[in-house]
Amino acid sequence: MFINETTSQFWNLSGEYVEISIDIEPDSNDSVVSAAPLQTISPLVSFHTFKLFRILIDLILTNAMSLFGCCSNIVNIVVYLNMGLADTTTINILALSVLDLLACSTTLIILISVNPLTASWTLPSGAPLLDLGFAALIVYYPCVACSAWVTALLSVERCLCIVVPLKVKTLVTPRRTALLIAAMALYQFIFICIMYIYTGPPYTPSPSSMDRKIYLFYSYSFPSTLCFIVIFISTIFLVLHLKSHRSQAWLKAAIGPSSTNTAVANRTAKKEQKAVHFVILICSLYLICFAPNVMFFVTAQIIPELQFYDPYLGFLTQVIFIFCTLFQTISSSINIFVYYSFNSNFRAVFKRMCCVVISHP
Repeated sequence: MFINETTSQFWNLSGEYVEISIDIEPDSNDSVVSAAPLQTISPLVSFHTFKLFRILIDLILTNAMSLFGCCSNIVNIVVYLNMGLADTTTINILALSVLDLLACSTTLIILISVNPLTASWTLPSGAPLLDLGFAALIVYYPCVACSAWVTALLSVERCLCIVVPLKVKTLVTPRRTALLIAAMALYQFIFICIMYIYTGPPYTPSPSSMDRKIYLFYSYSFPSTLCFIVIFISTIFLVLHLKSHRSQAWLKAAIGPSSTNTAVANRTAKKEQKAVHFVILICSLYLICFAPNVMFFVTAQIIPELQFYDPYLGFLTQVIFIFCTLFQTISSSINIFVYYSFNSNFRAVFKRMCCVVISHP
């Protein structure tokens, strides 16, 4: 008698990983199926602990931050459009606000699609809401990676203002900045198209599949980690030069040799220093919030078992990912406070818009 033997793996109700051996006798008139357990693995982080973190952080805190981030970035976009796009810093901040809005909105869509209260909903086409969540997930990673590129561009530009203050206006022009940001967006858009075309409907490749890993590496992990290193080095450079004695020479060079009026020179010096503080704060906020993602990426290269479906580290990986998503959402949501505190033009336009809204309800 020929017997087929298969192995099945699953998580039981206690959150334990169970692997069983199933023997099937196909030649028998009566189907006989016998299951023998091979091993039971208790995960490092229990299912109940994971579920608690998911409810408190993922479904409550991250949801709230995503909603706030959508509103705050819409305000940022409207204010900066009213300010005009005359300089490269404004272009970078506007692009960063647009990308942060996309990151927050896709995060909100993903969390709603996996929420137990709304997971059973369907779209007008009849497709499950979860399909929209998978589509938003594919868009989310390129948006976050592109925002890292824009932040790196902002930090490098401010470093050039210190190294070559008299040439920076000719090296970094609004047109070149816009083209560079467009090239970044095109790079990420190409990966979105590849992901959709290659995998096919319903665009839900397994997170553990090699195709998904390659896509995430080249569209998200590698560029984000590279930008993190660039931003880290640039921020240290800005802080050191701001505190060193050479900052005085840099300020004089930035002001220009023709500035004979002391009052005007002092105002210009304070403006340049405030711009450096502004960039340092933006970069520091990014570094703090994105550090968990970088550490997770580096650790996953050292420990390959650190993935969602690993029987021992699976729930731990998901808890780490929950915290990474929360910090990333915070980074995309609270920049409005930095803009309001350090940019007088932003503050003036924002107050004027609030007065208009209040006077015309």
